[in-house]
Amino acid sequence: MKKFTLRITALLMFLAMGTFVMAQYNVTFNVDMTDAEGFEPDTMNVYIAGDFAGWPEPGTDSTLMLISTITPKVYTLTREFPDGENVIQFKYFIVGVVTSHSWDGGEWGGDPNRVAVFTGETTLENIWGNKPSSVTFNVDMADVVFNPDTTDIYIAGNFAGWAQPGSVLYWKMEPTIIETTYSITTVLYNGEQLYKYFMVYNSEPSWDHGEWSGDPNRVVTVDTTMVFDDVWAFIGGIIDLKAEITFSLYPNPVHNILTIEKLDGANKIEVYNVVGKLIKTVDKISTPVVTINTADLTSGIYFIIVYNNGSAQSTKFIKN
Repeated sequence: MKKFTLRITALLMFLAMGTFVMAQYNVTFNVDMTDAEGFEPDTMNVYIAGDFAGWPEPGTDSTLMLISTITPKVYTLTREFPDGENVIQFKYFIVGVVTSHSWDGGEWGGDPNRVAVFTGETTLENIWGNKPSSVTFNVDMADVVFNPDTTDIYIAGNFAGWAQPGSVLYWKMEPTIIETTYSITTVLYNGEQLYKYFMVYNSEPSWDHGEWSGDPNRVVTVDTTMVFDDVWAFIGGIIDLKAEITFSLYPNPVHNILTIEKLDGANKIEVYNVVGKLIKTVDKISTPVVTINTADLTSGIYFIIVYNNGSAQSTKFIKN
């Protein structure tokens, strides 16, 4: 009897462990069909297709049919997803009751698919035909001292639900063939997007190692397939830091007086802080050497732009 009891106890423990491993959570898909051209609720059904279900042809799997809610023209479906981080691609389809199944009634033809990233119970609010755009973010880390073996680069933003950097692997950026540049490509809905880059040390999620503390966030407007090339800790948005530098400056780091030389043909100098705020301007340059008083600047990194015949060159300096 004792051995039998032990076996039953062990079996119950095993089943309990199995239940824990198979934990799931609900994700609800809502799609507003108000502006879906030609949609007739009495003769048409709304389906979802996606990689999470093996991309079955719309209409062939009844468990993927959305049902109308008390809100007119809003259709909904709730499905279970395995515990942890899930990244899915999907799209909505209209299927006629008579036709019963078809790939022809999608929101749009071809790519991109919608993409959703979630780590727990979530409701996705979509609008039929609101086609996202493929967007690539690149950040140049050339002037940042960090150990790539122990430090990861993440992006955080409103499009990512402001997930804490390091907590959602999908938002980790990867080095490109230019080793100092990190990149991520995703799909975003058109409109204003807020974001910022972060370093994550030893895979420990944290908000502590962003490009700068507090506001402002970077802001872009997405309206098509786009590539954003950024430089860590600079959001001036007007400088090509890869342009060939013909002027020189010293000392760097600087305490009180910064000297800029080889300014032949230059007509203006601007100094920005790391959040893109214009700090100093020198107009009407008439000599090849200019000095700038930096005694009133707080310690930190600054960017200097030299304008010359419609072009601009830039580099950074450090104020001690």
